[in-house]
Amino acid sequence: MSIWKTLSFPKYLLAFVPAVMAMHYGHFLGPVWHFTCAAAAILGLVVVIGKATEEVAMRMGSVWGGLLNATFGNVTELIIALLALKQGSYQIVRASITGSILGNLLLLLGLAMVAGGIKHKTQTFSRTGAAASIQVLAISLFALVIPSVTHLFHSFVPSLDAEHAKVMTENLSLGISILLLVVYGLHLLFSLRTHRFTFRSDEAVSEEPEWSVRTAALLLMVSVVLVAITSDIFVEALHAMVHESKVPISEMFLGVVVVAVVGNAAEGSVAIFAAAKNKMELAFQVAMSSAIQIALLVSPILVIASFIFTDKPMVMAFNPFELLALWAGVLISAFSLQDGESNWFEGANMIAVYIAFAMVFWFHP
Repeated sequence: MSIWKTLSFPKYLLAFVPAVMAMHYGHFLGPVWHFTCAAAAILGLVVVIGKATEEVAMRMGSVWGGLLNATFGNVTELIIALLALKQGSYQIVRASITGSILGNLLLLLGLAMVAGGIKHKTQTFSRTGAAASIQVLAISLFALVIPSVTHLFHSFVPSLDAEHAKVMTENLSLGISILLLVVYGLHLLFSLRTHRFTFRSDEAVSEEPEWSVRTAALLLMVSVVLVAITSDIFVEALHAMVHESKVPISEMFLGVVVVAVVGNAAEGSVAIFAAAKNKMELAFQVAMSSAIQIALLVSPILVIASFIFTDKPMVMAFNPFELLALWAGVLISAFSLQDGESNWFEGANMIAVYIAFAMVFWFHP
């Protein structure tokens, strides 16, 4: 079977890769066209990334496979965020962090539950693994709240002026970023080494790989390079849309919904197709690993990178709507995952909550 035939339907979006490069370097059409075509090109490329990581995951089990899928899936998110950071679009970067966590916990898990629940009445996954993942997310989100609260409420402290509050928020953001990286390392040690037995594999479902390891690795490297190039075009067009054109879309909505959905499409496709094949453990591991990586790895890297490579450090100062959305995502996921079972109705409810928050960010000024 040829490689092309093994890819899912969105593979046809790969045609946008040379198209958007021609548009960008040929300097024709406007930023809206560049943005739309770049997004389509990235979605096509993440299909290849998703398939390649899924092929490797079949040889490694659900825990390592979920981590691998999340890691390569978040490469797109990290590249886009770093490029936006270079452009100085800090609001979009913070919003994309919120959107990625929210999207993985509500939209991605919800779609996976619906996709799996249509064919299977009830699907199961590790309750212990779910509880550990939710606990890590709750701790990390609590850590993210600290600099946000400092930034939002410094006016209530008479002795703390704006400049002192700014310095305190920057120091807190840097310190907490380092702490979150340490917690992420401990999480990997727990889930992959000392307590990996608590994360059950989908032993009842077996599937033979369709690609060789060499083919998967080669396509991964090529796809990541092309994603970096198209992401640069994507971010440049995004910046032009926000600051130069009259497109009536706020930075908040672009970051929380558009950038997050495009950046997380790779692991999203893997999780949904895995759930449809009754591999809910793998789907759960992909979604949760991605959310945890965003909170404990990607966001600290972005903060530390801003301190090293920019004159104005990025702080973890999320607005009240973002904080509410993050905590709602964690709480709703905790209630839905605590029994170790899923069905299509739970998934539909999670999607509905995500759409409600998307509407909030659409109307947010």
